[in-house]
Amino acid sequence: MKKLPLIMMGLLIFSLVPYVESASVGKASIDQVMLSLGESVTFGDYKIQFADIDQAWTQALIKVYAKDGSLVTSKVLPTGYSLSVPDNDNPLFYVRLAWILRSNQKILISLESELELVEGDVQINKNDAYNLPYKFNDVVIPAIKVKVTNTYENKANVRIILPYETITATIFEGDHYAVPYKLTSDFQYSPYLYLYLKNATTSYAVFDVYLPKYPTTVFQLGEGGAGGTTPSAPGAEPTELVYNDILYSGEVLTLKVNGTSAYKIKLNSVGYYSSFSVFDKNDELVKTFKVKEGGSYQLSEAPIRIEIPPNTIDLEYERIRVKVYGPQGAEIEPIIREANIKVELSTSKNTLLLGEDELVAFVKIGNQGKGRAFDVSVAVPVPNNFELKAGIGTWTLNTLDAFTEMPVLVYVLEPKQIGTYVLGEVTVTYYDEAGEKDSIKSNKVEQIVVYNIPKLSVIGEAFNGTWGTYVHTQEKTVKLKFTISAEGKDPEYEFIKNATLQLSIPDSLDGETKLYVGDLKAGETKTLESDYAILKADNAIISAKLVYQDPLGNWHEENFENLAVVNSLPPAVETKEVKVYPEPEELPSYVNTTLANLDNESKIELAEALKNISVSYLPPETGINWWPIIAILFILVSAVLGYNYVDLKGKYDKALKELGRRKRRPGGIPKKEEAQVQKVEETETTKTKEEQQL
Repeated sequence: MKKLPLIMMGLLIFSLVPYVESASVGKASIDQVMLSLGESVTFGDYKIQFADIDQAWTQALIKVYAKDGSLVTSKVLPTGYSLSVPDNDNPLFYVRLAWILRSNQKILISLESELELVEGDVQINKNDAYNLPYKFNDVVIPAIKVKVTNTYENKANVRIILPYETITATIFEGDHYAVPYKLTSDFQYSPYLYLYLKNATTSYAVFDVYLPKYPTTVFQLGEGGAGGTTPSAPGAEPTELVYNDILYSGEVLTLKVNGTSAYKIKLNSVGYYSSFSVFDKNDELVKTFKVKEGGSYQLSEAPIRIEIPPNTIDLEYERIRVKVYGPQGAEIEPIIREANIKVELSTSKNTLLLGEDELVAFVKIGNQGKGRAFDVSVAVPVPNNFELKAGIGTWTLNTLDAFTEMPVLVYVLEPKQIGTYVLGEVTVTYYDEAGEKDSIKSNKVEQIVVYNIPKLSVIGEAFNGTWGTYVHTQEKTVKLKFTISAEGKDPEYEFIKNATLQLSIPDSLDGETKLYVGDLKAGETKTLESDYAILKADNAIISAKLVYQDPLGNWHEENFENLAVVNSLPPAVETKEVKVYPEPEELPSYVNTTLANLDNESKIELAEALKNISVSYLPPETGINWWPIIAILFILVSAVLGYNYVDLKGKYDKALKELGRRKRRPGGIPKKEEAQVQKVEETETTKTKEEQQL
């Protein structure tokens, strides 16, 4: 027994912890793969080799190689442990050491891959079918079809068409059905297809479809070696490859040797085992036989070998890829098949808004015939008043295979004017397999309508006897008027819908704030009026917002500021003094009151003025006029009083002089003479006061 190298011991240390795999729907596995020391198995693009074993036969070294022979990963595994391929971060599958058979010096491994969701919520109508994708996780998968033959409220009957057989099953809602895939007569990948029925009705069923994360069906047991490669076709027989192409069920290949028909090869049926018949030049049957997918068949009756490469069966179109080997110098007479090109033109929408929308056009081109189309050229139309904004006007493709489609061609057109337009036909020209040029046209897209929003304006006015944008009023109400106009060229294509004028008014006014305008076409004007209560004095500014839908139903808003001003502030008060005259009967009382409130000088002055005014209106007196007499008496009394005043004044002055010559002694009782002088002075003072009172 070989000893493990030091590097294997290092790998052993890091292999003691089992790999923890994430939870999923489940795993697909290929079980009971038995390998002797040094043997390998090819699985897809990888070769898994039983490289070494410890002396106790308790742990095995597993190595995994790529197609080019390079080492991908390796690990020492105890029984029950797994190796992730290609790495732990994103494993496609696992190599699990299931058992070590020491007595036979072999190991049993399983190849396991997590089931992954291919497509969720797949709705299949009754009597319709679902085709699995051509590739999953960059791996080509076999042609598998799921057909729903009947549906019920809680279950569905399905027919699963595999390349080599058809399976029927009934799946209940909330349950699943697992389908294995046969790799060889001894091994299968199970479950390969996992169908989960989520919902069932009487008309359709909804499934989640799962496949292995690594869905390859390439599987082959091989011999040992330093590196692994994907199994290839058997080595070339002592014959020449004369045909390597698609062959449809019922078609016949004519094998010519030296320019003369020698044999005819007919494909009878397509399946996991496809049936062929070979006839000689006299149309006599030589042999009927079957060829397994991925295998080949060598006739002993004729120098012909037929090979079917893996994963080339197409049950939907009943065709396979066939390699035919014949004698050296032989050739196959070509089969001329007819292409059937279909062109479909569609658009993202049929109604556009000028200046905002663009027309996105889609061109779908497919070949529904058995023959190829070559040098395919696609020319797309550009209508009048449209401009090509993105994409190109012409596409080309070298080859369009049978039953395939070109990627959808997309180009963008920008409208330049309103109106109704037609998007014309797409023209496709191509050459068929016979080299003949042909062309085909698509449908037209009718009634592409381009609308526009007219130019909108709003004018506001208030009323206080006359209409104006600025009014002053002292009334308790005010009337407001709004004129909405749409300016444009064509009312059929330029209009707005469901418009509402939403007013912005201060709290000094009370009234309707939403005025319904409705539809408004180009060239049309609408006037709205409404009354508003004035709650308080203010310089009220009214603005508005016009909310409307364009012809396509999209909502828009436009603001219009300072449409009208209502000034309800009172005018400024100017105070002026105004003379008010009493009535004639009030005049005496007014004069008396006025005189009583004046000082003496003003009183006399006013009384004299009044006297001079009123005297001319008095009638002449008939009795004695006392005024002159009184005046004379007044003058005489005044003269006597004046004389006495002067006399007393002289005496008073004289007495003062006498007193000035005598010097008073401080304190004591005044002398007799001083007392007399003092008495005289007091007497004169008293008289003077009496005179003044008179």
